[in-house]
Amino acid sequence: MATNPTDKIMFEKPWSRLLWIKQKYPDNYTDPHFIHFMEKMKKRREGPPVIDYDFSQIRKDILKFYNIFLNSCFIYISFTLIYYYRIDARYLAGTVTLITMIVSTHKDKELTSLLNVKSSLIIIFTLLTLSPILRSLSMTTASDSIWTVSFWINIIYILTCATSSLSPSPHEEESKIQEQSIFYDINDHSNNKPSNLATNLLLANVAMLASRLDTTTDVFCFLLTAIQVNIILPRIINISHKKVATISSMIVYMFVGITIGYRITMIFLFLSVSYTVLVPRLFHYWQINYRRRDYEILDLWDPRTPMVDCQ
Repeated sequence: MATNPTDKIMFEKPWSRLLWIKQKYPDNYTDPHFIHFMEKMKKRREGPPVIDYDFSQIRKDILKFYNIFLNSCFIYISFTLIYYYRIDARYLAGTVTLITMIVSTHKDKELTSLLNVKSSLIIIFTLLTLSPILRSLSMTTASDSIWTVSFWINIIYILTCATSSLSPSPHEEESKIQEQSIFYDINDHSNNKPSNLATNLLLANVAMLASRLDTTTDVFCFLLTAIQVNIILPRIINISHKKVATISSMIVYMFVGITIGYRITMIFLFLSVSYTVLVPRLFHYWQINYRRRDYEILDLWDPRTPMVDCQ
């Protein structure tokens, strides 16, 4: 009676992915787990499409990117008020500092501790030291070049912030609670801490714009305002919250309407609404109907990391 080769294999060492090592399995051997996996994938393909990306998550990510863009606009709003409209930069910086202190005190009274006071003094001392240097840093550079470089740095800064903030959070319940709250937990920097690259891009952009200002006081106040609005406040306030996003939108649209014109504002508003309403639906439609799922097989069975048995 002939014996089945599969019966002998059942008591041998399990099959594994090995490179250049001969195993006690025939060349045409197929792992049972792979067959089971292929049958499961076949059932999934024959059945209704599986939606593995929720529409609410898509809309939330789109709105996060939009709010990051709005928050970056405050850099140019502050600069325009100081550079073109000759508003006293001390009043602007004082107003932003007062808002930051009120928000910080309302969030946690421990912010008034000695450690945070020391950190604030160090930041102020550093800005006072660098202000005269930054004011004359690029005096020989044309302003048109400064505007162009600043624009592209800001684009890269927005994309960097969006990439770091749109990464999936391992704690879904905690992230949902944070989304419903205006304030972040200061001790938890998982979602609201900007990356080092984004912070460096922001400081480079602010330093280039500050070199166009006239006095050292203007440079210091502009730096202080930009750091508070784009670094300190986002660590405390959830800029994606409805109240915060509404206030930011009103300020940005009012400023654009007053400075550029309400026709441009209406175009800008139409594009913003189209982006926040139509783009999530189009992306969700693409996820359902046109997204390829061949990568699911490669994730488990692609021999991109083969093992070598040295025994």
